Amino acid sequence: MIEQSLRVLVIDDEALARQRLCSLLARVPDVEVVAECQNGLEAVAAIRANQPDLVFLDVQMPELDGFDVITEVGTDKMPPVIFVTAFDDYAVSAFEFGAFDYLLKPVDHVRFHQTLDRAKKRLRESPQPSVSSQLTALLKYVGQLDAPKNRIGVKVNGRILFLDPDEIYWIQARDDLARIHLAEVAYDVREPLSRLEARLPHDRFLRVHRSTIVNTAQVREAQPFDQGDQLLILRNGKRITTGRSYRKAVQEFLKRAT
Repeated sequence: MIEQSLRVLVIDDEALARQRLCSLLARVPDVEVVAECQNGLEAVAAIRANQPDLVFLDVQMPELDGFDVITEVGTDKMPPVIFVTAFDDYAVSAFEFGAFDYLLKPVDHVRFHQTLDRAKKRLRESPQPSVSSQLTALLKYVGQLDAPKNRIGVKVNGRILFLDPDEIYWIQARDDLARIHLAEVAYDVREPLSRLEARLPHDRFLRVHRSTIVNTAQVREAQPFDQGDQLLILRNGKRITTGRSYRKAVQEFLKRAT
């Protein structure tokens, strides 16, 4: 039960978004911002070091996104969370599924105060409601803790499609979308490439470039390309060049294949 100032951590990779939240929090008399973080790695360290009462957590961040932060810290060690996100159907549906508080960017001050008041009310309850089971359910919903399956669900234009990983040829990041290529059709999904990678069977899918994942079962040929990189030719004729940062993983795949 919180009786003194509410110790809050603000996590967002956008400086203006952090400033907006901190400005709103500064006007609340019983709230103390103990730290600000601009990426997921900083967030994990700050949560462990400061043990805040409440976290404002951005969802879309490079390297570790908001869901990755929860996974890294552990659902049993995470404080209560208010998620912050740009309009994202996928994330919002997950929050509503788990009855989580969330704020949409740009943060509206009325919604901010309503959301904070609800969080404070819950924090003053005794005994404290557990957030661990809620967070675990949320992570399972978005696929973060799921073991790779025979099918993966992706949200496309308001529908959830269940795709057979064997039918996927390659996946390419396109701005804030990921395009999943099958034999004759491609689907754009609003999901980070890293999260898709975590949900796919690790023995079949390989990150070959910062913006590309390939299904190794669909690779027909590999040719030396440039200074140790490779040109991968898929069964449908698609040609994909590998990236320098992923050279070791690609070489290990080729070694296992021969």
